[in-house]
Amino acid sequence: MNNFFIKDGDLRPFPILLLILMGLCVVYWQVHDFAFVGFDDSEYVVDNPAVNNGLSWTSFKWAFTAFYAANWHPLAWLSHMLDVTLFGLQSGYHHLSSLGWHLANAALLFFLLYRCWGGTVWRSAIVVALFAWHPLRVESVAWVAERKDLVCAFFWLLTLVFYTYYSNRVSWQRYLLTLTSAALALLAKPMAVTLPFLLLVLDYWPLQRYIRLDVKRLLLEKVPFFLLIILSAVLTFMAQRQAGAMSSAIDLGIFPRLVNTVVAYCEYVKLLFWPHDLAVLYRYRIDYSWLRVGISLLCFCGSFGWVFYERKRYPFLIVGWCWFVGTLVPVIGLIQVGGQAWADRYTYFPAIGLWLALVWLGAECCPVKWHRRVTAMAVLLSCFYLVLSWYQVRYWQNSVTLFQRAVVVDQDNPVAYDLLGQALTSAERWPEADLAFTRALELNPRFGQALVNWGNALHEQGRNLEAESVYRQAMQPETKEIGAFVALAAMFKQEQRLDDAEKILRQALQFAPDNSGINYNLGTVLLSKGLVQASITPLKQAMQARPYHVKTRINLAIALAQSGRFGAALEQFSYVLKLDPDNKQALYNLQQLQRLQKQSISSAGG
Repeated sequence: MNNFFIKDGDLRPFPILLLILMGLCVVYWQVHDFAFVGFDDSEYVVDNPAVNNGLSWTSFKWAFTAFYAANWHPLAWLSHMLDVTLFGLQSGYHHLSSLGWHLANAALLFFLLYRCWGGTVWRSAIVVALFAWHPLRVESVAWVAERKDLVCAFFWLLTLVFYTYYSNRVSWQRYLLTLTSAALALLAKPMAVTLPFLLLVLDYWPLQRYIRLDVKRLLLEKVPFFLLIILSAVLTFMAQRQAGAMSSAIDLGIFPRLVNTVVAYCEYVKLLFWPHDLAVLYRYRIDYSWLRVGISLLCFCGSFGWVFYERKRYPFLIVGWCWFVGTLVPVIGLIQVGGQAWADRYTYFPAIGLWLALVWLGAECCPVKWHRRVTAMAVLLSCFYLVLSWYQVRYWQNSVTLFQRAVVVDQDNPVAYDLLGQALTSAERWPEADLAFTRALELNPRFGQALVNWGNALHEQGRNLEAESVYRQAMQPETKEIGAFVALAAMFKQEQRLDDAEKILRQALQFAPDNSGINYNLGTVLLSKGLVQASITPLKQAMQARPYHVKTRINLAIALAQSGRFGAALEQFSYVLKLDPDNKQALYNLQQLQRLQKQSISSAGG
């Protein structure tokens, strides 16, 4: 890897790559004063005690052992922890850190195409510009919680670099580097489970290893990679099943999933060529017209037939097609996670395959005398995408601007209106929040989460009677939103209506006996009523479900101390301080408990 981009004394790559990276900096520098958005950023960073205390041995262990936020991606957690260690919770620096990862990915992709795969300067540069400057990249770069896309893509590209060097000269050291980088990609985001399949595709082109090696050898070589993806898939499945993020087949059925898959692939291609009406959330629909489904299916099958037919003359076409289609498989909706039909962020790595195929095709098919014209057109298209990205980035300034854009793009999306209502609530723009929640419920009268969020907004305004009415509406059998039970009980507890709060929570336990929120709130209500022994059991159950929830451990420690179990209480307070060293409540209680223990020992000795 000596001389990095330099090939035969050619210094042209440096200014061209620098120009691409400068374009990215111009577009994305505006994120330096952007806020965290109220869509996963709080859960991932701001209100996550394991992350917002920075890197430590305890947080490192948490990253690898916790199934938090319906995911298992330790390396992504560690990147957030490093940012907190370096910059605290200053959101602008977290955004610029994401920009740094994107710049690194653009440079690494250029190195892969030009230095490793023998592409020309302009072919490589155009692919990188189309990839890096495209407005579909904005979601991954401007959204702090999507850092996992960037980190995963970095190690994914690094794996391809190492694999290329390994294929040129086989050695166990280079193989180990490739395998390690693949493991790091999976630790950042499980979407990389398709990596070994992509390596097999690259064996066909550009590496052409299938010519000198038999298929059996190539497959055996990938066995350790397949073992890695099996482990990652199992852990991811456990995390999402535990959090209830994975829709069951009963919820959607296999046929709607297949229909959405076909439509989504075509929608991604359309957005790559004409990125219009981009939003953070695209509504999952099951009412597509048969004409749209038929056209999508025809395009999908027709494109595969064409690239397969041209595989010998233009091998890069089937490689790019497989890269694009194959790497999207984990997020295309066959296993539905979340409520989106498709998402901009999912194209971050897959889009490279499509641009690679098209740019190489243009270079191969275009007559020599047209090369400059076609190159100029490709450059203009890249610049057009760069301008669109500039405007798209601005929507990520804060939660309100983000979700206002979402409801403009899709005025019939109840989830987008609910998220806008939450953003307006945080900004204390109460009348607008009421309108947003009202619109969400007009679109979906049984939208339980929107009812809970509206109730919370009313409660924050002191409109408790209205909030109670809304909560009870969400508790009806046709909705039965568990969060409504918890929120109403919390409001009753605040009003000192402890018996009513206990009644509501015990009613909720009949529907969800293992729910951590119900058990936690029941434990605190019983503790407030002076029923110390009775509070310990639900608090322990809540702690088992959420072992890193600081408030649960504090209340459990208080209950244990009040019941005379000082040693167990000390353990809980000590653990809280490992998770959150600056927690004043835990520190004060720990000191008081230690003082009581000393007095008890002194009295016993006397």
